[in-house]
Amino acid sequence: MGIKYSFTRELRTELIDVDKVFKENLLPWWDDIYNYIKMLNEDFTWNQLPPLVYIVYRYLGLDRSISISMTNIFKTLYLANSIHGMVKDDKEGQKYDQDLQFAILIGDYMFGRMLKLLVEAGADKLVGLFAVMMAEINEGQVMERKLQAAHKDVLQKTRGSIYATAFETAGHLSGMKGILLENCRQLGLNLGMSIELMNCDISREEVLVYIHEAERNYKIINQYQRMVNSNLEAAINEVHSLLCNIENVAVV
Repeated sequence: MGIKYSFTRELRTELIDVDKVFKENLLPWWDDIYNYIKMLNEDFTWNQLPPLVYIVYRYLGLDRSISISMTNIFKTLYLANSIHGMVKDDKEGQKYDQDLQFAILIGDYMFGRMLKLLVEAGADKLVGLFAVMMAEINEGQVMERKLQAAHKDVLQKTRGSIYATAFETAGHLSGMKGILLENCRQLGLNLGMSIELMNCDISREEVLVYIHEAERNYKIINQYQRMVNSNLEAAINEVHSLLCNIENVAVV
């Protein structure tokens, strides 16, 4: 699972509530998908994405209820995408059996469930942003499987786009527009990539580029938010501090 961040410990109660909502929404299929969930227990993004989604929603002044709902939506999205990602092509030895059919079926069901949750949360205006994100994720998967693209480039499409969209949706719902909204999206991308790349075999200098950009994005946004000692600021500072105290980023 890689690095464990201390800022997530302060969100223990909130993340327990997210897990409760997550299970309730998938209850009809819970026994069938539980094995997929267990496979993600040690998945780095699975563990780091929910707290980051929650803290940016709260940082931007959105209430606890919508913050938990949207965190659950992104968690559901990541699970659905992970299940679909297990489906390989012929060259990768994919067997066309009941397991394949079920993976496709349950993945499709969860994507549909995610859209329904957006409507229930009163956030259906965000559907277009989710569509763009899914296109980016699919592009990243093609880059990985067909084009043998560099891992960092693939990661930016497949994982970075999720963090970016999480922050962008929070910005939208908080009323951000223009340059502020773009900085919010870029903050999600840069902070998410910093966290993801720290769990990879990559030079510290390459990761520092992302965290420095994240700090710049945060300063622009915080000129308007005027928050002091927020959980979001703590997350950025912790990532930077960890980077400054290690010589090599590979920690797995």
